[in-house]
Amino acid sequence: MVQIGLKDPVGLLRVGTHALALVAAVSVAISGMAAVPVAEMQAASDVDSPPRQVLPGQVELDLKPLPAAGAPTLLAPTQGADQRQAGVVFNPSLGLPLWLRTIHDTPLWSGSDGAATSAGILPAGAAYVKPLGPFVDTRVEIYFPGDADHQAAQAWVDTSAVQPSGVPPWIATSTAPSSSSDAALSAPPRRVSDAPAPDTTAVHIAIIDEGSGQLLYSELPYTEVPQASTTKIATTIVALERSPDLSKRINVTVSAMAMAARDGSSTMGIEPGRSVTLDTLLHGMMLPSGNDAAEQVAVALADSREQYVEWMNQEASALGLKDTHFVNPSGMDAAGHYSSAYDMAMLARYAMRNAAFRDLAATSRYTGDGFPMQNLNRLLDQYPGADGVKIGYTDAALKTIVASATHDGHRIYVSLMRSQDLVGDSTKLFDWVWSTFAW
Repeated sequence: MVQIGLKDPVGLLRVGTHALALVAAVSVAISGMAAVPVAEMQAASDVDSPPRQVLPGQVELDLKPLPAAGAPTLLAPTQGADQRQAGVVFNPSLGLPLWLRTIHDTPLWSGSDGAATSAGILPAGAAYVKPLGPFVDTRVEIYFPGDADHQAAQAWVDTSAVQPSGVPPWIATSTAPSSSSDAALSAPPRRVSDAPAPDTTAVHIAIIDEGSGQLLYSELPYTEVPQASTTKIATTIVALERSPDLSKRINVTVSAMAMAARDGSSTMGIEPGRSVTLDTLLHGMMLPSGNDAAEQVAVALADSREQYVEWMNQEASALGLKDTHFVNPSGMDAAGHYSSAYDMAMLARYAMRNAAFRDLAATSRYTGDGFPMQNLNRLLDQYPGADGVKIGYTDAALKTIVASATHDGHRIYVSLMRSQDLVGDSTKLFDWVWSTFAW
């Protein structure tokens, strides 16, 4: 049955789920990297919920203030104070919001001090940037996701040139509508055929149009279930946002053999004593779905594994993904680790704005630092126009995928959870969309 904009009920089920998430987070913090246990698997819900709006509205985010006194120089992104009053200069010591918007022409600086060089200028009022955490004096480090005129970039901006904002209009989801009426999304495709969607083996389906963000078709799209290695979409885009230098060399501390022996992890094969580039590790995550690569990236780029997972959850919050929570960087089954077909499609849509991520998602074969790899996403070689994104499998999640394909210049995302035939189900749904909708 077709369901547009339905969500699971939120009462005791959600309370239980979030309680499990808290227990899992505490457990991970205590255990650390020395042992990464496979936690108790989370129970999934297949019940429908109250309706959601699919198209973005005009609702402001409720930004909660932080205490101003004693604010540290290095402050993690959070729902900071809403400072969007006219004439008020953004003050990071009051808290960092999830998004900032340019209010003046905004230079992108290579660093925080006066010796930094300019890396371009973002126009006033039209650019949205995501604070990464550190701020020094009058500058804050940010990630700019890019737009039609500018490449994605990590940089520093002057706090006087930006102001806390709502969700960018091109990101807005059904649960985090944009607070801006400008920069309108592309018009969604119109339906030109009454042909019903094909039968598939997937329990949860969400099909998203890239240009408009419109949910074109769904079946139980908001149910919170284990997402398996589609988790690595988040792990990868967080790495690209915070460490865009793919040539960065990383000394390996994670053992693929130990992980495979402990919990049956899929791996790319790294072992302590080796040195590999970040580029090799990201390919190791996205192609053979190496849990060893995901864990190594997390401990190498953050102060701790726990901090990296927190960055992943901040990413979900910034994108308005209400049915998503991470407790590990790999996607192994664990209490409190879950997402939905809709959320994973919207996460992939955001990640694919990044050129480096698009290259990773579309790569069939790669060799880096002596590691030959092949992408487990067989759609790349079997479906015309397929260009990503990520598959996954665990005992609890079963087969999952977020697939992307382009036809006549338009890309859509097919997100499936608990499928028995990823290639067959995705192929049927892609073919149906191309024959049923027109742009």
